[in-house]
Amino acid sequence: MPSTGPDVLLVVPTSGLSRTVKAAGHTVQFRRMSQRKVQLAASPKGKALLGLWTRGMKDLTTLEIQRAMGDWAEGEIDSYAALIPAWLRTAIAQAIAPRKSVKIGLSGAYDWSNPNIKDDVLIGKVLEKHKFEDVARLCFYYGVPKVKRVFKRRAYEPMTRASVTRMLSNISKGLRASQEQANA
Repeated sequence: MPSTGPDVLLVVPTSGLSRTVKAAGHTVQFRRMSQRKVQLAASPKGKALLGLWTRGMKDLTTLEIQRAMGDWAEGEIDSYAALIPAWLRTAIAQAIAPRKSVKIGLSGAYDWSNPNIKDDVLIGKVLEKHKFEDVARLCFYYGVPKVKRVFKRRAYEPMTRASVTRMLSNISKGLRASQEQANA
């Protein structure tokens, strides 16, 4: 009998018995799964989540999550929260969360290697680069006092220290003048 090409495998989640049916170059595998997994498989987005779940906690990558969740609306994952395990919810939240540098509007991805960067570490990295617009955005977001506290606790090169000191002074003056104008 001549070959008609590769066998096509289709996996169908079921709450019944597992079985495999072959016909016309197709293999349909009815695979017994938990009720939660069967419910997930009922919709295209649920199938995407089921695929992530099947990859497992150790093998799943951030890139796979971002690809699978790319066209989802914000908060859409919430409707599936009861069906997926806690480790997957956590992994998805971390993978799709906007980075602090984006949220603050910084010119660079200071947190590219660590999306969960601590605020003080991010502030320190931005001050080290001493770009005025980024330092100003930090001050608007965190407040001048917090930025100054982080600045005082860290060691910087003399040129960086002088530049950031001048920036923080000018930003403080500008914010005070803005408040006085608003109160007048």
